[in-house]
Amino acid sequence: MPIALLKFPIDFLRDVFKLCDPFQLYCLSKCSKRTQRSIKLSGTRNWKIFSGSNRAVIHVDDWRYSFQKAEKPEAHFQQDNFYKSSSIQCPDGDVDLFFILLDTFGIRLVGMLSIDLCNFESVSKKAKILIERDIEIEEFCIENTRGAKDAVHIMPLVNRLNITEEFECWPRFLCGFHYQLDKYPKKIFINWSYWFDINQLLNSTCVRMVLDKSILSNQHIDVFLRKWNKAGEFPNLRWLQIASKKLDNRSPILGMIPPIQSFNSPTIFIRGTSDEFVENAVRVTKEDGTVGWLKVELGRWPELKFLVSNPST
Repeated sequence: MPIALLKFPIDFLRDVFKLCDPFQLYCLSKCSKRTQRSIKLSGTRNWKIFSGSNRAVIHVDDWRYSFQKAEKPEAHFQQDNFYKSSSIQCPDGDVDLFFILLDTFGIRLVGMLSIDLCNFESVSKKAKILIERDIEIEEFCIENTRGAKDAVHIMPLVNRLNITEEFECWPRFLCGFHYQLDKYPKKIFINWSYWFDINQLLNSTCVRMVLDKSILSNQHIDVFLRKWNKAGEFPNLRWLQIASKKLDNRSPILGMIPPIQSFNSPTIFIRGTSDEFVENAVRVTKEDGTVGWLKVELGRWPELKFLVSNPST
């Protein structure tokens, strides 16, 4: 016997919808436009969405629920309760999948958005809507792809997005263009970082920076560290790691010729991480008393590690 669900009092509906998982709420939302509007009575519940190619994951109440595009009409609404996954109808692939879930649940926080530059049109659609709605993105990742010709267009979009925690960039961008990162989340990782120049490094407000395959030189690092040495500069920085073939033994960094290391110093690490540690580093003291630990190794890929001690951790 059908139940006129929407005729119940709003307070009752709110309590009912709060007991539903995202799959149940999504199914209800497809009954009618009125039902779709009503399920938002369940409240925000700290909804968070993680989006990749043809798949999105909703995180709520310490559970993750995976939604994917239904490849065939008969697969629509099919669920796998063991893996907490469900198929939904999406005419335009991952773009529709992303925004259907965003609108259905009234989500205001993207946990992670992973994009592929091989399909720049879909990337652009997602970015523009997120910019218009000023939705926070904790982690933004540009996946490793051979089709990086549209990278020159993605960076202006990246600078308009509200990325707060981490920016990851894996592909090798084409040479001949100027790529600029204007806004800095807490962490950045750039695999092919030849385009991340000294001016961007000097303007950074990051806590953690990893720049691989860089072209920053001894002179660049020396300029950066001398600025860091001044009181009040780079107050957030805790970790800097740079791999660059431009690091050599021809010019000094803070008056020291690489390799820079001290075999009498202890192993210094940042508590709670597995990869942020430095051994045999040279102690560097800032004007305000803050202590940094610097190590520069030479070899096939010369590498700099710089850890800034935080007394609270």
